[in-house]
Amino acid sequence: MKNLFLLLIISITLFSCKEKIEPKETSKKNYKAINDTLTKNLQLAFDKEAIIGFSVSVVDDNGLVYDKGFGFTDIDQKNPYTSNTIQNIGSISKTLIGISLLKAQELGKLDLNDPINNYLPFKIVNPNYPDKPILIKHLAYHTSSIIDLDEIYGKSYVLKKSEHEENEGVFDYFNKPETKISLLEYIENSLTVNGKWYTKDIFSNTKPGEKREYSNIAAALCAQIIASATGQDYQSFTKVNILKPLKMSSSGWSSKDIDTIRRSKLFANKEMMIADYSLITYADGGFITSSKDLGLFLSELIKGYNGKGALLTKQSYDKLFEKQKVSEKETDGEFGIFMEFRDEFLGVEEKIIGHNGSDPGVMTAMYFSPKTETGKILIINTDTDFSDDVWPEIEEIWESLSVYENTINK
Repeated sequence: MKNLFLLLIISITLFSCKEKIEPKETSKKNYKAINDTLTKNLQLAFDKEAIIGFSVSVVDDNGLVYDKGFGFTDIDQKNPYTSNTIQNIGSISKTLIGISLLKAQELGKLDLNDPINNYLPFKIVNPNYPDKPILIKHLAYHTSSIIDLDEIYGKSYVLKKSEHEENEGVFDYFNKPETKISLLEYIENSLTVNGKWYTKDIFSNTKPGEKREYSNIAAALCAQIIASATGQDYQSFTKVNILKPLKMSSSGWSSKDIDTIRRSKLFANKEMMIADYSLITYADGGFITSSKDLGLFLSELIKGYNGKGALLTKQSYDKLFEKQKVSEKETDGEFGIFMEFRDEFLGVEEKIIGHNGSDPGVMTAMYFSPKTETGKILIINTDTDFSDDVWPEIEEIWESLSVYENTINK
C-alpha cells in the first residue's frame, strides 16, 4: 500500500510537471509566430520601395527581443542591410551626452548647476543678458538661449572628399574637407564675441533657463564641457564609460572606431547617394552604430529608469529622467536631460521616452515604454525630403513595431 501511494504521488508529480512545461512550449511557438508576423509586416512596408535600407530592434531590460534588417546598403543593391549594419544615427547621439554628463558629475568633475564658463578657455555670454550666466543644465535642457542659425550650424557639415561621382549628391551647405576644425575652435568661432562667424543673433532674446529652444550647437558645447571638465576627449570618455561597459563593440565616432565594410551608404533615393560627410559637432548627431548595438544601450536605459542601471547610480538615472517643463506656456511637452517624453510618435498614441534623429540621408528613432518596459529602435539610410512616399513607409514600420510590442506584452 505504501509503494502504491508513492507511485500515485510520482504519477501526479510527473503529470503536474508536464502541465507546467506544455504552456511554455506553446508560448514559445506563439512567440515565433508573432515574430514571423512582424517580419512579414515590415517586409510589406519595405516593398513600397521608398526606403533603400533600414533595420529595427525591439528590446526589454534583459536585452534583445527582435532584430531584423531590410533592403540594401549600396546603390547596386548587392549588400543587404542587416541589424549589424552601421551608420550615423543623428540626434539620438545626444542621449550619450546625457549619460556622460551625469557620469562626469558622479566623478566629481562638474556640477549641473555650474556656469559653463568655468570650463572654457573663453567666455560665452548672451549679449542680451550679459549678467545672466549660462549653466551646464541649460545646455542639457535646451534652455541655454543658444540658437542654431543655419548659416553657422551648416558649417559643421564637412565632406570626406573633394571629388564625387555623378550619383553622389552634395548639399549646398556641405563644406570642403579642408574646412574641418576642432569642436573647440568651432564653438569659439560661433559663440564668442571675437569669433569669425559670431553674430548676436545666435542668442535668443530670452534669459538662459527661461525658454526651451532645441539647439544642436548647445548640445555639442555640452560635450565639450564634459571633455574640458574631465581632461579626457569626449570620444574616449564615452568609450570608457558607455561603450565598453555595455559591450557595444560595433559603435564609435569615426571610421577608426568601426568596421567600415559594415557601414551603409546614405541615400536621397534609389538613383542618388548622399556624399560622405562628417560633423564637427559630432556629439550632437554623429554617433555611428547598428540597431543591434544600440539595443544594448536602450536596454540599459530601461533598466536605469527602473533603478537597476549599470552605467549610473539610481540617483543619477532619476535625474536623467526627471521631468522638466520650463513654463505652463510651453507647448513642446516635458523633457529630461537630452530625453523626450512623448504621448504620440509617428501617428501612434503611446507614452514613450527617448529620442529621434535626422540628418542628410538619415532618419532614426529610439524610444521605450515605461508601462511595458519594452523599447523600439528604427534606423533608416534614406533621406525624408526627396520623396513624399518615405514618411508613410516610416509610419507603417513604426506602427508594426508598436503592434508587436503590445502583442508580446499582453
